Amino acid sequence: MASITFLGTGGGRYVVLSQRRYSGGIWLELESRILVDPGPGALIRALQYKKKPNKLDAVFVSHRHLDHYSDAEVLIEALTEGTVKKRGFLVVEENTLSYISEYHRDLVEVIVPRAGQEFMIKDLRVQALPSYNHASSVGFKFFSESGTVTYSSDTDYDDKLIRYYKNSMILILNCIFPSNREIKTHLNVDKAVIIAQKARPDYLVLTHFGMQMLNANPVDEAKRVERITGVKTIAAEDGLTLDLDNPVKQMIKQSKLV
Repeated sequence: MASITFLGTGGGRYVVLSQRRYSGGIWLELESRILVDPGPGALIRALQYKKKPNKLDAVFVSHRHLDHYSDAEVLIEALTEGTVKKRGFLVVEENTLSYISEYHRDLVEVIVPRAGQEFMIKDLRVQALPSYNHASSVGFKFFSESGTVTYSSDTDYDDKLIRYYKNSMILILNCIFPSNREIKTHLNVDKAVIIAQKARPDYLVLTHFGMQMLNANPVDEAKRVERITGVKTIAAEDGLTLDLDNPVKQMIKQSKLV
């Protein structure tokens, strides 16, 4: 089954430090098994949600903020079966490479993509996407036979992003702030509305919530996006798994939440 599991949906230092929402990243089961942005607790959450870290094919790190890279090394040790087998990939943004020890980098094949560059993880084609954050960052687009999955990483809005986000079955936006709060370098719900209107994904998933977003209620904010844009939208929850063959099931489930 092709699927996406959210090992955590928290973003920003206050949520991460409180663990009001987990910060384990996103586990993709596509043509390859990939963990994207393994923040604090990624290994623990992977095991909690019945994943097998030793079966991973790759660890992806979009940028050098702690909630995106902190558990990369322990996941590399897991996918190399305790450093016994040199295998797998580390896909890492250029300025984040030095944050991963040389010892761990030597255990895997390292890919340092630039925005727009395409590469393969086994049979899965991936494209690195631009991002507009105060740290150098990249997003990722996964071209799976089950459907194209696009991940924004942390970014502000820019019109240049839209062409990369178009033609997505599932678009995952790191939406740290609610609609009444705006800050450059990160998305809020108002900017998510603009992206949904212009990119028109089949499904939009909001994640990486800061404290103000949690206080505003991400489910309500997601409903607002869907009401304005007509794009099916949900707020991810810790442990949520989306089956790419039937993502609408989760959309219907959340639409019944108050």
